[in-house]
Amino acid sequence: MPDPESMPKLTLFALASGRSGTSYLADFFSKNVQQCYSTHEPYLVPGNPVLFGKPIDWNTRRDDNALLPVLMRKCGFIAKCKEPAYFESNHAFLKAFDRHAGTLLKNVGFVHLVRHPAKVAKSELMREQLIRKVKMPFVDYKSDTGDRYFRWALTGKEAIYQHYTGHTLSRFQFYLLQWIEIEYRAMQLLKRNQWQDRVFFIDVDVQLKDERVLRRMLQFFDLRHKSAFDMNLRRNKTPFAGPTVITPQDEREIQAVMQNLPANYKTMLKREPYSKCSGWETFRQLMSRN
Repeated sequence: MPDPESMPKLTLFALASGRSGTSYLADFFSKNVQQCYSTHEPYLVPGNPVLFGKPIDWNTRRDDNALLPVLMRKCGFIAKCKEPAYFESNHAFLKAFDRHAGTLLKNVGFVHLVRHPAKVAKSELMREQLIRKVKMPFVDYKSDTGDRYFRWALTGKEAIYQHYTGHTLSRFQFYLLQWIEIEYRAMQLLKRNQWQDRVFFIDVDVQLKDERVLRRMLQFFDLRHKSAFDMNLRRNKTPFAGPTVITPQDEREIQAVMQNLPANYKTMLKREPYSKCSGWETFRQLMSRN
């Protein structure tokens, strides 16, 4: 029987888009899970790259000479953590790390956070609008090819966007396609590495704040935790913004996206876990019209 001390550290990442409960889940881990190094987006943590900005572009362009040293630094940081488990809810993971996770990560597990795609897209849009309105510095970066991109988003040069060449995408549509691409990467990552039995799924809109679901998640990964959970957790709301409301214009834009969406993406969205997500009736109707 293998010595537990010699086994690779249990390494957990969230499979998620932004605006999908990642900061809430990180706070839950930080306040309730024992013997686990927990982080959300490790800004200003020496040796633990946050992976936003250039690593996203490098991954899109498959510039592994630039990307791999950054990913290996992160793996080195994880290995040096004293705790027997590591958790990171960073939504940059599927934007920058997906192609190399199977090679670089050992004893890995995932929490798959899925929020309604239109709500994610609208929330991402609202957050970017606020960031630009207040003129936050350093929100754009210049890639090695001279292009400028929003630091926390895909570049728009990914393959899924090429199916919309000649179309003028709204920023809402850009973020909707980003959500679809991120979910496709999640499914391909699990399939490619035969990791389907290492993922715990959470339907964000109905399950994320359910203590029973969170307890089952910790049991799934065999993590030590407090007997009574602290549920006074951080909610990363966009300041000065009200509820995320999907308008008739948004629905028209969703339908327009679905008209050109390749069949492999549509097939994915018709299967589990997406087919069982709550509150998606209108989205499914818009998708089925094409």
